[in-house]
Amino acid sequence: MAKLVMERKAADNKYLHRDFHISADNGVEYVGNKYGDDGVKEFLTQFAKAYFIPLIKEYKEKGLSAIKNYIENIYKIEEAENAIYINLTNTYLKIKVNYCPAVKYMKEQGKTPSKWYEMTTRVVYAELAKDCGLKFDMGAYDKETGATEYSFSL
Repeated sequence: MAKLVMERKAADNKYLHRDFHISADNGVEYVGNKYGDDGVKEFLTQFAKAYFIPLIKEYKEKGLSAIKNYIENIYKIEEAENAIYINLTNTYLKIKVNYCPAVKYMKEQGKTPSKWYEMTTRVVYAELAKDCGLKFDMGAYDKETGATEYSFSL
């Protein structure tokens, strides 16, 4: 009998990003329970500083459109392009989130996002803005849906 060989690489498979959110929230919850709000803020700030190095470099070359493209791609990966509305001008980038696909997915899996989950947006994007020399503002956050509005501005 002939031996059949199938060659596959991870890149051949659809990237399923959703379960990342459950793991990330579990990590944030652990840090929050052990070290409180300040610990979560420190953890997320350190993460953002390292994670966003390439995006900060791209921002310096392309401006706010680099951040816009990054956010659009995240929602594309989440298969939730309809969850956001983006307004970009020369001086600001405003994002309206109708619902957070991560919150929706976690709830579908029976997980209630931790009380610190909101900080994964607020702290991480505030640090990105700071490292780009921008201002960041985030409006009210709906814990049930993850709906919010936030902006980056010069």
